[in-house]
Amino acid sequence: MIVMAPMTRCRALDTLATPAMGVYYRQRASAGGLLVSEGVCVSPNAHGFVDTAGIYTSEQVESWKPVTQAVHKEGAIFFLQLWHVGRASHTKLQPGNAHPVSSTTQQVPLPWGTFPRDAITGKKRKHQHSPPRALHTNEIPQVIEWFKVGARNAVDAGFDGCEIHGGHGYLIDQFIKDNTNDRTDYYGGSMPNRCRLLLEITQGVATEIGAQRTAIRISPFTVQNHAIDSNPEELLVYLLQELDKLNLAYIHVTEPEFTRLMDVETWTPQHLHVTRRRTTPLLVSGGHSKDTGNRAVECGYADLVGYGRAFISNPDLVKRFASGAALNGAAKTSSFYDSDQTVGYTDFPFLDDIQSEEEVVQHRARL
Repeated sequence: MIVMAPMTRCRALDTLATPAMGVYYRQRASAGGLLVSEGVCVSPNAHGFVDTAGIYTSEQVESWKPVTQAVHKEGAIFFLQLWHVGRASHTKLQPGNAHPVSSTTQQVPLPWGTFPRDAITGKKRKHQHSPPRALHTNEIPQVIEWFKVGARNAVDAGFDGCEIHGGHGYLIDQFIKDNTNDRTDYYGGSMPNRCRLLLEITQGVATEIGAQRTAIRISPFTVQNHAIDSNPEELLVYLLQELDKLNLAYIHVTEPEFTRLMDVETWTPQHLHVTRRRTTPLLVSGGHSKDTGNRAVECGYADLVGYGRAFISNPDLVKRFASGAALNGAAKTSSFYDSDQTVGYTDFPFLDDIQSEEEVVQHRARL
């Protein structure tokens, strides 16, 4: 099964979903398909990018309803990704200019700790993430509650379920990885302690909306935002073992190749011996082609394959894969986090719109 993977696109306005977001997701929806939204912030201090949406106020919930309705009109399934960036933020994006919260007081080092756009003006210049403060142990129940309330709000907004973002160097991953967790309480030290927050949030969300509406993304192998673990395969084994007990909708694992974009000619299911040890449906993503995605499913490595960048410039990616049609050229990376509500967002042509090979060449030249 092809899944549209979650991608930050920075098109919200004042933390609200916009009509353009409804167009964007509907364009990429297909009957029976699964879409996972961009990361949506669970609290006012969860934001780490300009123009990201929230799911913690009634106004935000209402803004998402036309988006979910648009996707459901196409017969697709729509999960919202629950997101807290933790230390990957700036005081300018925090309520009262407070320090971002994290598992640690370690600042994200350069070159990782930068923003794609200015936190105040939205212009394309980079700032380093601010130094964080470590959450007190007695604050952690509130973090768990943010995710639970976000999940309930997402269902109220019409989403079919939620994927918890537990990877890519954001808050939960900062607790999981041993280079970003220097705590001495029972959320630090051993692997079970470092994974405690992820499991408590996942159990809390599953209790709130149901396990079959709950999914989790993990990324033991990634180094994004300088969250790195010294033994990622052992971490993957432990997380799959514990999460498999919860009867979730699926577990989403970011491939090791995510950071560098894989060589599609040499990809192998290098962790097949690990991923076979689970009964929960497994979604993998991170640079797959149509061929490597098929191989991942056929060999039993995964059940679902997520595509990100390919979906940006090919809103009808499912149809193109099914028919063997050529893909549009890759989108310009400068448009990934841009604020324009159309350009680089909803203006990519569908297969039915392109009448000749010459038009394909012309469109690729414009990208």
